[in-house]
Amino acid sequence: MTFFPMEVLFPMGVPAHKKEREKEKIAVMENKVWFHADDYGVTKEQSERILVCYQNGALNSISVLPNTPALEESLEVLNRVDPDGTRIRRVLHLNFVEGKPLAGAENVPGLVDDTGCFDKSFIRLFQWDHLKRGAARRRIVRQLGTEIAAQLRAVTSQCDYKITAIDSHQHYHMIPIVFDTLMEVLSEKEFEHLRICQIRIPVDPTAPLMHSAQMLRGVPVMNWVKWCILKIYADRNKKVLQNKGVGTPVFFGIFYTCEMKKEVVEALLPAYRAYAARKDQDLELMFHPGNLTARYELLDARRDELADFYMSDNRYYEAECLKLLRRDF
Repeated sequence: MTFFPMEVLFPMGVPAHKKEREKEKIAVMENKVWFHADDYGVTKEQSERILVCYQNGALNSISVLPNTPALEESLEVLNRVDPDGTRIRRVLHLNFVEGKPLAGAENVPGLVDDTGCFDKSFIRLFQWDHLKRGAARRRIVRQLGTEIAAQLRAVTSQCDYKITAIDSHQHYHMIPIVFDTLMEVLSEKEFEHLRICQIRIPVDPTAPLMHSAQMLRGVPVMNWVKWCILKIYADRNKKVLQNKGVGTPVFFGIFYTCEMKKEVVEALLPAYRAYAARKDQDLELMFHPGNLTARYELLDARRDELADFYMSDNRYYEAECLKLLRRDF
């Protein structure tokens, strides 16, 4: 199909409604595509490996795990490659999954095991959201709020990461008991100065996926399950954020979590970009490029599923994908 300039199609002058449409197209072009890495900051070396995807690739956004021993070192590494904080979007990666709470285990006993490490699964908090009422619910909400505030302080007043967005490890913030507590904490006087422009709603739209029958068939069953669970809360949470003026980028990353390889991204990115442009929204692609090389580097070395997650070969493939994308962006 051939496309002609507006002046050729309308030699006597471009109609006003066509001009407005052209302005809308220009505005859409200004929307960002965030090539995003989760799990920044587990170790200094892992952080450096993630940032190679910025130096030699398309990476322009990271989520920072706040409860790691390497938090300060990882900030120094980040500031060396992005000293003014304008090239890489910095996101708080709220963590209730692994490691020790920053508020102290004695202050959040309902969220940790007898060693003081986080041990509550997404499904457990999902159940609590539906089942806990009265004093039991207030107790959990109080503990969640205490830990959220501690994690916010870690990346603001203690180590200033200049965060402008929030998401969470394994998307716990989507569960209403967590999401609503986060909203309450952000409204407190201590944090009202923060400019949180975006919060992730990690539910891929299905329309772009339909552009490729092969990619549609390739989505793992468990990722469809994740998508369905997160979709339960997506519209509810998005409405709250819209009322507060907080952005929610179009998301691309659940259907192929930890499988964002070159062939997947090449097949689906054009359709997702077009979808985001029609919605006049940013687009966020979620990658996990930062691998660990030894079990002792884990925040909780006892857990086999974390070892599999952080030491998977797929992290290498996702890093390579981000580097190859540099050619186009």
